[in-house]
Amino acid sequence: MQNDLTQFIDEPYKNITYEGTSDVVLKNGKPTESWMKDWTQEQRFDKFFEWCHAFDKREDKLLKEDYQIFSHRLHWHEHPFVDVMKPITDNKLRLFYTLVFSFSNEHWGTLMSLMHDGIPATRERFKTQRHARNDLFQIYYPKGTNVKDWLIDGPMKAAEDIHTILDEPAKMGRPFTMMEFAKRLEAYFKEHQGFRSPLYPCKNTARYMAFAYPHLVDPESILFGGTGHFDGMQQVFGGANLNGKVKYEIGPNGEFTATNKYGIIWLEQMNILANDPRNPMTVQKMINVEDKTCLFYKHIAINHGVKSPTKRIPYTWIFPDTFDLAKRPDGEKVFIK
Repeated sequence: MQNDLTQFIDEPYKNITYEGTSDVVLKNGKPTESWMKDWTQEQRFDKFFEWCHAFDKREDKLLKEDYQIFSHRLHWHEHPFVDVMKPITDNKLRLFYTLVFSFSNEHWGTLMSLMHDGIPATRERFKTQRHARNDLFQIYYPKGTNVKDWLIDGPMKAAEDIHTILDEPAKMGRPFTMMEFAKRLEAYFKEHQGFRSPLYPCKNTARYMAFAYPHLVDPESILFGGTGHFDGMQQVFGGANLNGKVKYEIGPNGEFTATNKYGIIWLEQMNILANDPRNPMTVQKMINVEDKTCLFYKHIAINHGVKSPTKRIPYTWIFPDTFDLAKRPDGEKVFIK
């Protein structure tokens, strides 16, 4: 499959634009306030939801060409990972595959190699082919880790050590919430595998487990966002960036509880977006709002010259080449096979 611009169907772009935004002060390369600061709140909502409505169409130049930045759909559970994982019924394999996928920064080829060819063949594959995506957040492995070896041995050890936690939802009479499950994984990797800060891939593991196995992890629960999410929330709501200010606890029943005023503000903002009648997200609204505000920030920041698109990676590092990232009612293909 081609991995350059010639793979895209030649049609006019329908770009999402940001006329009438204001110059803002940058600090450490980031805006200190929303570029839409002089717009009304309703106008900012309109722009965000316009962007969301356009997301799956992939008619905007950035959304269409820079698939490695915007590498899933408006409803993230439509990721092909869900389809390949649903038939897996063994909890150890469920956890193993999902951990590998998450700690490889969602490298599709690595997952497929493990599932179809097995561990020895995947070790051989790693000698000549990329083992993990290099365009996403880089995970803080313990010092001296050989990542190619760890990507098989570490998740396998974790799956052997803790796969029985996936028996707990049946005993509790409820699935884990995503943050509850992510925190359990984080504690394990810190204590038993020497990680310093593994919450990012642990949250991704919780997210993908929820998509594939909602009876084990609840996809309607809250997944707390990272820096990009809060950058996007600032663009939509204006005011101060809440990144690093929100405090929360995960209760004994997995409940997410804000423990300071910023946490209360954040939850209010999330609920406003999730429940707005303009919102095209119909299920798993909280997690999809968390994700789309992050991607919205990337889009508006690139359009304002503050961010640059990352280097394009092969499409098949992210998806099978039979999967069309755009979701179109007429079945039109985005990628020429």
